Amino acid sequence: MRERRRLLPERSKPEVASRQSSPAATAAARIQSETQPVGSPLPENATAAQAPAVKSNSSSALNVSTDRLRDYVGAFVLAGLDPRVGAEAEFFADHVQYYDQGVMSREQIREDLKQYAARWPERRFWFAGDMTVEPQEGNRVRVTFPLRYQLRNRAQDSSGKIDKTLMLEMVGEDLQVVAVSEREAE
Repeated sequence: MRERRRLLPERSKPEVASRQSSPAATAAARIQSETQPVGSPLPENATAAQAPAVKSNSSSALNVSTDRLRDYVGAFVLAGLDPRVGAEAEFFADHVQYYDQGVMSREQIREDLKQYAARWPERRFWFAGDMTVEPQEGNRVRVTFPLRYQLRNRAQDSSGKIDKTLMLEMVGEDLQVVAVSEREAE
């Protein structure tokens, strides 16, 4: 699917305000208020408004509820469908370990997201199972979740299932993505 070890088509780096609760709160409200997210098919055996269940390997050193993590991840996924290209960039820190591309700035991520949206103008993402939470050193937590996708443009389409991993860090009262990766789901 992707030549740079990213299974879903390419994305750019963003320039975003440092506050992450705003996009998450907005998208979380959309998750709860919409019957079906725009452009997303229903998740397997669930309504579209449902986020994945959370499996925690231990209690987090962070004072973040599993509901908040689930809402944040749901908002992140919905941002990938936002007609405002690059909305997903608002979730990223100033510098992010971005797939296998190394550390990238938010502006670089935003540009990658724009290229990705141009390559795949029709995108659908939905949760395909439970979310796993693994506390990390300091104020970080690793969240992994299975995600199904369907991508389409005029000439081709792509679909499948990946396990996506976000390393989240608490900065003040806000969460932000400091690393993102994915691998083919088994």
